[in-house]
Amino acid sequence: MHATYQVEELAGETPVSRHIVIANTPWEAAIGTKKEVQARRDERLWVRVTEESNRAVHKYAFK
Repeated sequence: MHATYQVEELAGETPVSRHIVIANTPWEAAIGTKKEVQARRDERLWVRVTEESNRAVHKYAFK
C-alpha cells in the first residue's frame, strides 16, 4: 500500500532540501534520496521522513 511522505534532508536542524515521495514504507521514501541511509543516532546530516496521513516522523542518517 502506497503512502505519501514528506522527505527532508537536514544539516543539524536546518532543512537543506524537501520533497514529496510516494512509497510503500518510510524506509523506501528515505532511500529515494539516492543516498545510502541507516537508522539515525545523532548524526549531523540526516533525513526526516514524515508520513502525510498521520504525521508520524521517522529519522534516518546518511551512511
